[in-house]
Amino acid sequence: MKKILTLLSVAVLCSIVAKAQDPSALATSSAVSETQNVQGEVIEYPSEVLTKSMTASLAKSGRALGVINSDGSIYIIGEATSARPSNMPGFIRSKNVAYNIAEMQAKMRLLQMAGEQITSGRGYQLLQDIIEGEDPDAAQTAQEMKDAIDKKETGRQDFKQNISTLVTGMMQGCAVVRMAEGEMGQDDYQVAVCVKYSPEFQSMASLMKAGGLGQVPTGAAKASREKVMNTPESDLVYKMGSWVTYDENGNMVVYGYGQEEVRETGSRASAAISVASSKARLYAVNNVKNFVAEDMICNEIIDDVEKFREYSDGSQAYFSRSKFQQAVEAKSTTLNIATQNVRTWRAIHPVSGTTVVGSIVCWTFENAAAARQLRQQIDNNSRTVSGSGAGAPRQQTTKGAIVITGDDDDL
Repeated sequence: MKKILTLLSVAVLCSIVAKAQDPSALATSSAVSETQNVQGEVIEYPSEVLTKSMTASLAKSGRALGVINSDGSIYIIGEATSARPSNMPGFIRSKNVAYNIAEMQAKMRLLQMAGEQITSGRGYQLLQDIIEGEDPDAAQTAQEMKDAIDKKETGRQDFKQNISTLVTGMMQGCAVVRMAEGEMGQDDYQVAVCVKYSPEFQSMASLMKAGGLGQVPTGAAKASREKVMNTPESDLVYKMGSWVTYDENGNMVVYGYGQEEVRETGSRASAAISVASSKARLYAVNNVKNFVAEDMICNEIIDDVEKFREYSDGSQAYFSRSKFQQAVEAKSTTLNIATQNVRTWRAIHPVSGTTVVGSIVCWTFENAAAARQLRQQIDNNSRTVSGSGAGAPRQQTTKGAIVITGDDDDL
């Protein structure tokens, strides 16, 4: 009886094992079904969102991204990721750096469309060396022969490839037309920029470079100044670079946007805001200058190496390296540009919670003419000022009252 029960137990156990090993049973198991239902999350990055948005907008007028359109315009997108996470101090400054990298990358891609100097080379080595028996003429010691037999290279495959590109050029008349940025999680904040080049923009850049001496490009009249003044601060935190539009008279104008993070120190907050405002204005002016002209050098290098070895003892060795280097540099240049302060704003960045101070400046044809006249007056005044002789020793000043002069009628 006991023997019969033992045989029945073994039969049931074998049946269970066979069912578990059955591929069809495994395929329908709950564990496998759960695994099959898990799908990787596809994250849509700002650069991809911007690409879709620009593609749809340009298609309405028969234009496209990354090509020379029939009207001579070119639209290119560049992207970069901030080095500083959005929840740490210094994020706004790092975001500004990411914007600059993205803009320079877009300009590099635009230059590449005009032709690039490419240098490349590649090669490989293949070896198979199989030995059987002992060479009677080999002058080796017994130990050397043993080592050679234990591990000798019997096969080899090596590959290497080098690609290098170089583009240079003076970029004139490139402005931002649309931006996208956002936090993707895992300390991944991306900034994407779409820049536009057109013959009209280049004409405007040449006019600005000449100090406004020439004919300003014209287009459809827009209330651009009113729009800039009424833009909510919550929208301005996402706007940087140089933007081109038209004024109420149909004359082309260039706006420069800059911003800077206010470092909270607990004291002298007004001084921190003042410094941030000055830096934001300088960034804005520099963005206008970059629209006028940037002498750029762009270089990309790829080095690929793969090595494979087989040995007489059956072991193998593998090595692979892929190196990519991208360098974009705008040479230091000097331009005399007269900009006009339009607006200074302050807001809290919605992602980082950091206080941001921004500045908006613009270049207009009328302001350039007024600036030339002001410069002539200043130069004339400086030539008429005479020097004063040395007098009695100066005494240290003492505190006095604060006096405000001037009437509203004089404004």
